[in-house]
Amino acid sequence: MTIRLATLADRAEICALHLASWQDSYGAELPPEYLRDILPGAMEAKWAARRFAAPELTLVAEDGGRMTGFVCALTDREPPLIDNLHVRPELRGQGTGAHLLRAIRVALRQAGHGAAYLTVLESNPRALAFYLAQGGLDQGPVDDFLVGHPVKARRIGFDLQTAAGMG
Repeated sequence: MTIRLATLADRAEICALHLASWQDSYGAELPPEYLRDILPGAMEAKWAARRFAAPELTLVAEDGGRMTGFVCALTDREPPLIDNLHVRPELRGQGTGAHLLRAIRVALRQAGHGAAYLTVLESNPRALAFYLAQGGLDQGPVDDFLVGHPVKARRIGFDLQTAAGMG
């Protein structure tokens, strides 16, 4: 597996992977019609606006020339927000997510950040368990929005200065 910085040439593949991941994972939070009919256009608009340059830090994982996952952090806040981490649904549980999470934490630490955080839906216990197993600290519940829908989430913090925080 190779992890590298994303480029503009990766935009369509990141968008498609992100869409597949949401359609696979967010059925408990979003109506099927939204996932099927509206989400594809929303994802296209989201990724069309991304520039793959500061304050965004986007990394992709590849295996055999195929993108297997991506992670994106927003560094325009302190601590930075790990905004997205998605792995192809059929490849989950094979280590890609752990490699991506470690790589983004190392990159953020090298950029001078001491901590980072993300939010995870309470309706996604598998993801919550994953982030905690990777050294994340549950900092409590937060009210959040998923494409305008109110959701219950947990804030997970990462200490980038300690080995324990690096997972």
